[in-house]
Amino acid sequence: MKRRDFLKLAAGLTLGVGQQQAHAGTAPGPRAAPRRTDPQNQFDSFMRDMQARMRSMQPSMPPFGFPPQQPPFGFPPSRPPFGPDPTQPSYTAPPATYDEYDFVLARVQFKEQGTPGYSKGPDIWNVRPGGDANLLRELAAAIRCKVKPIDAAFDWDPQYAYDGQLNAIVTFDDPQRLREYPFLFMTGENGYQFTDSQKQNLQDYIKAGGFLFMDDCVVLDAGDFFYRSSYELLENLFGKGAVRQIPREHEICHNIYDLREVGLPTLEYIRRRPFSGVRHIHGQNHGPRGVFIGDRLAVFLSSTDLHCGWCDSHGVEWGLDAYRKTIQWGVNIIMYAMTH
Repeated sequence: MKRRDFLKLAAGLTLGVGQQQAHAGTAPGPRAAPRRTDPQNQFDSFMRDMQARMRSMQPSMPPFGFPPQQPPFGFPPSRPPFGPDPTQPSYTAPPATYDEYDFVLARVQFKEQGTPGYSKGPDIWNVRPGGDANLLRELAAAIRCKVKPIDAAFDWDPQYAYDGQLNAIVTFDDPQRLREYPFLFMTGENGYQFTDSQKQNLQDYIKAGGFLFMDDCVVLDAGDFFYRSSYELLENLFGKGAVRQIPREHEICHNIYDLREVGLPTLEYIRRRPFSGVRHIHGQNHGPRGVFIGDRLAVFLSSTDLHCGWCDSHGVEWGLDAYRKTIQWGVNIIMYAMTH
């Protein structure tokens, strides 16, 4: 589907059809009291309780959710994780295309590296496909468009996407493939560096009309390594001062959902507050930033891990309000990119 045709889609702006009803009728399960009071034991108890609650909520999910006959945790027996190292698998499955679907959520595969003084974090480029699944489901409900569902992914599970699970995968080593996808999503927890050819291909892609959404998959207060690497890369390619604060009156903040007063949401853990030694706030909020090519916003850079917000459709980590805000930002970003 061509980008200009996106405006012709009917805009039924109901986010999460059936979501409120599903949650309203779900009573929280009892929480077992921890036998010990140390933070690690409390945290383990919290994780067990979260998994039990998500399993109990499964029957009340909206119709586009995870297939009820499949368990929400663990890979299906016929689809194991692809290889021992999820950072560099060999993906061979054919991708979704715009000939078949109105929108394709293509992810960027890239090589991450540890930051000096820190170990390399586990949340790499293909982490948590359940977030993609939730966003695509909500996008289809909001604007009545045809998307390819993410198979066998629900909220936080699985941790890494396997071959054929994501809509499409691109790298900045293949400029011909990049031209097939006007919207790219890039996320990760760690710092990274591009080669000269990758930088040139990224710059050419952006100047030719492509849109790149870069989202830092930061964990607690571990450091905004991905954000800083992205900021440095963009300023290197487009000039010092090219990464600018996006004003709240910009179209991307209110084209579908009015988020001018909301701003870029900060995710806050709602069920870990009693646990000593665990930070309440997830990541660092630098506000929405981006790169403009003329009047067109061509790169959206987020430091608050919107993708993690998409993973929490039952509000277990951040609450339902935070889930809706991050989904609304995702919808707004996609709609702006596909219509400019």
